[in-house]
Amino acid sequence: MTELALRDALIGSKAMSAPVPVPVPDAAASQRQILRDLAAEYGRQLRQILQVGELVKGSVYQIETRCGNPGCHCAMPRGQLHPATVLSWSEAGRTCMRSLGVDQRVRIRRLSEQYRRLRQARADVVRLHQQMLHAIDQLEQALRLPPPPPAARRPRATRPVPRRPRG
Repeated sequence: MTELALRDALIGSKAMSAPVPVPVPDAAASQRQILRDLAAEYGRQLRQILQVGELVKGSVYQIETRCGNPGCHCAMPRGQLHPATVLSWSEAGRTCMRSLGVDQRVRIRRLSEQYRRLRQARADVVRLHQQMLHAIDQLEQALRLPPPPPAARRPRATRPVPRRPRG
């Protein structure tokens, strides 16, 4: 019988005149439920990570640049610049950039979004893992019993200790 059904049965009973305390889940049961919920979310995040296919590290965006042709309008001091779509990423602490052709833009943008989704899912797994460790510590605290009291000391039996002969 569930707690709610038990409570409803006891409240509905006319035989009981005193109020009946409704059982409250203890701290350990609460922490166990928190752990179950976190484990379920952890599993969902892992399944999402396992579905990831190919990816490309970096961001795709558009910049305006000079082409380098001295006769082009962009070479003028205030000339209009050329738009270029680039992939930018960091490698060994340095920012790298590669220009993308029209045929690559959609595919590379999709692959870089896939990379961002993977990194976000990874961050979520790290956060969930930390929460799980905290919940486990809380469960340990809820389950830990105090150490037993010291045992009563019995008086030692006094019997003569045989001496070794010197020699």
